Amino acid sequence: MERLPQGLRWRKWPLHPELWWGILAFVLGLLLVWKPEVPVGFAAVIAAFAFLLRVPEAGLGLALLTGPLAPLENELWRPPLNSAQIFLGLALLAWGWRGLAQRDLRLPRWGWDWAYGLFLSYALISLSWASSWEDGLPEWIKWAQIGLVAIMVLTASPRIQRVLLGIALTSGAIQAGVGIWQAFLRGTGPEHFLLPGLPFYRAYGTFQQPNPFAGMMGLIAPVALGLAFGLLGHPQRSAREIGLGLGALSVGGLALLALIVSWSRGAWLGAAIAMGTLIGMLPARSRWGFAALAALVLTGAFLWAAGWIPAPIRDRLAGAMEELQITDVRGVEVNEANFAIIERLAHWQAAVEMIRAHPWRGVGFGNYAAAYPAYALIRWPHPLGHAHNIYLNMAAETGLIGLLLYLLLWVVIGAQTWRAWRRNTGWRRGLAAGVMAAWMHLHVHQFFDNLYVANLPLLIALYGAWVELLVREPAREAP
Repeated sequence: MERLPQGLRWRKWPLHPELWWGILAFVLGLLLVWKPEVPVGFAAVIAAFAFLLRVPEAGLGLALLTGPLAPLENELWRPPLNSAQIFLGLALLAWGWRGLAQRDLRLPRWGWDWAYGLFLSYALISLSWASSWEDGLPEWIKWAQIGLVAIMVLTASPRIQRVLLGIALTSGAIQAGVGIWQAFLRGTGPEHFLLPGLPFYRAYGTFQQPNPFAGMMGLIAPVALGLAFGLLGHPQRSAREIGLGLGALSVGGLALLALIVSWSRGAWLGAAIAMGTLIGMLPARSRWGFAALAALVLTGAFLWAAGWIPAPIRDRLAGAMEELQITDVRGVEVNEANFAIIERLAHWQAAVEMIRAHPWRGVGFGNYAAAYPAYALIRWPHPLGHAHNIYLNMAAETGLIGLLLYLLLWVVIGAQTWRAWRRNTGWRRGLAAGVMAAWMHLHVHQFFDNLYVANLPLLIALYGAWVELLVREPAREAP
């Protein structure tokens, strides 16, 4: 085994592609003899795998593209694995198979891998005292996929790395288009998504819920806008860069509009912080960024104080402020107007009780729902799956130790993103600023929700890998 600067490479294993194809053909022949009614879908999987052996990253691209379809698939036919997980599994299998066959299996290091490894290891250990492995292990696998996706991206060619980023933005644009159609053009929708006093519906894409949909829009919009600014702001930009910049600008605009019509209070607050971060980081001179950010804050404060913000938006934001107050809701009267807020606060309160009962270890990773009945308020016996606050949820499941490791992971990722922004210019600097703004949206929005759902961790892993790429290979373009 030989140590190389970019990872580990095995050279001694006598593995040949013909041998593996022979084994695969033998296994397939046995299946056909033993079970002649093998479905056509199995043959399709084999054909797809044969293609992915040449380009495993294509499976990751398909997973990024189809990831948001998971909630819709689960509602329509409840498959054991959604399409994105199947594509990702095939991609990882093909990537490993190709590496072994070519005697070139690289395991790269990256700047935040140690913090990620600490958190992932402790989360796995916490399953030893969890009451439900059935709930905890899938959640742990979801987090393990973040590292696997980062490795695939880091070992891909530069062209494939850019294509994967483009596919992620394309997926966001498709979801934004679906959401805008649901809000304005379809003319119908779920009654509980009808906006009060307005002839429109809340947008939810294929997520089947507005909040995770808005979470994806909040992750897509700043990255697309930052990339657009970096491409279009260069004085010596080419026609190709102009085209890519206008495309990114369109994606960012669509995502912002879709986020607004999702009517998600947490997403609005997250987007406000994200856009402020982006405006502060995009100008080449920091003082201009801070001046623009100060002007934006003062303008917003003036509009709020003058009452010029539309009443529906103002009332919605005021409701978000109420949710930040963790109070005892056992004696609060529930009505149609405050049901959503009280329901969320009841789940926050259950998480606080879990933390009081298990302050250091928690109830076990991914076990909030399993432990919920023992801590639920009388009028709220059914869990929502998580605490709808990632920080309370993490502390309830992994204790204060797990929460600190989670926060350490994001501090390290944030520091790496800052380094990427400081070391680059042009579109790379714009991309780094957009990713930093996306992180800000993620952390603010998750005061009100859990966005590690519907394959969004794959998008987060892609961004994290790009942070490492920007740190490793900075491009100092002429201003």
